[in-house]
Amino acid sequence: MRLRPGRRHMLQAVLLMLWTSGLLWLVAHHWLVRPGDYGPQPSPLEPWCLRAHGLAALGTTGFIGLLWAVHIEPGWALRRRRWSGGLVFASALLLIASGYLLYYVGDEATRATLSLAHWSLGLAALPLFLLHRVAPRRRRRR
Repeated sequence: MRLRPGRRHMLQAVLLMLWTSGLLWLVAHHWLVRPGDYGPQPSPLEPWCLRAHGLAALGTTGFIGLLWAVHIEPGWALRRRRWSGGLVFASALLLIASGYLLYYVGDEATRATLSLAHWSLGLAALPLFLLHRVAPRRRRRR
């Protein structure tokens, strides 16, 4: 039910890159805006954070397929950490869907709402993952 150490470390590195790049984008987008001749100018860091975030999201999406086969499905069958695991998995699916929509939706009002939902859930994803990681296992009844 556990990933081999090499895969687990790779997954953790990709997830750390995903979360950190999202956080850095959020900081750059909201707090590193500079005044310019024609109004506020985005930080030069912003597009690079978004590129790194997209790359890490692609890797994470691939890892979800691996996790489904070797971690999620066996853990669900054994009834281990279902609540926390279900929350993490549902959050991942919502983040994938909202990230996809952010890429393609053109309406600015919809994008603003999606963006707020995406980064709010994204920030909460790390504590959710940590909760799942440290959640106590239920003991089986004999």
